[in-house]
Amino acid sequence: MFKYFHKISKIVLIVGLSFLASCGKLKYFNGRIEYKYSYESGTLNEDSLAKLKPYKSEFRYDNDNYQSRFFAQDTTTYYYSGRLGKCISQINSTNKFECEDYSVSTDTILSYKEYETNEKILGQKCRIIEWQGKYFYNIFYVSNDMQIAPTTYKNHVSYNWKFYGEKSKGGLILKSQHRFKNYTMKGIAVSMKEEKNDFTGLNIDTTYFELNCK
Repeated sequence: MFKYFHKISKIVLIVGLSFLASCGKLKYFNGRIEYKYSYESGTLNEDSLAKLKPYKSEFRYDNDNYQSRFFAQDTTTYYYSGRLGKCISQINSTNKFECEDYSVSTDTILSYKEYETNEKILGQKCRIIEWQGKYFYNIFYVSNDMQIAPTTYKNHVSYNWKFYGEKSKGGLILKSQHRFKNYTMKGIAVSMKEEKNDFTGLNIDTTYFELNCK
């Protein structure tokens, strides 16, 4: 009798753990999210800033990689490989790419804080994380319920992306604010579409990493 219940308990435990694992996997955001941007400055012309800087962006995430495209006079696309920890960038639709090793630190964290908010963005509850870097101040509103996969940030040390991912536990960014010396860039998510787990975040042949990241 004891052996029977012990066996049943083991089966229940295995099934329960499998269920939790599958639920956790499903939490990772696979899909697209689009942001719009605005600019504020006490010293620079805001209309001129808006013409020069990105006015919108689209991020694409899967379980290993992400792609970010910033639309401006010159549209720049960044393709990040979580497996390699490297990013290749492309301006407009040219066939010229530049590779950067994102496993290298580019900034220093001087201060950090996080707190709750009642604000909802695209129906998502969120919390706020803020930090002062060496070059600018950051404020992110991150989702409490929607997370990006750890592979998309755990080797991405550059530009404090790993720091953001670990502090937010991968919370999807819904609203942002970057305070530079002469102006502030504000972003907010305006649309979001989840895809199936076989969704591919990168709209590029991965051989481009081999060709450009030697």
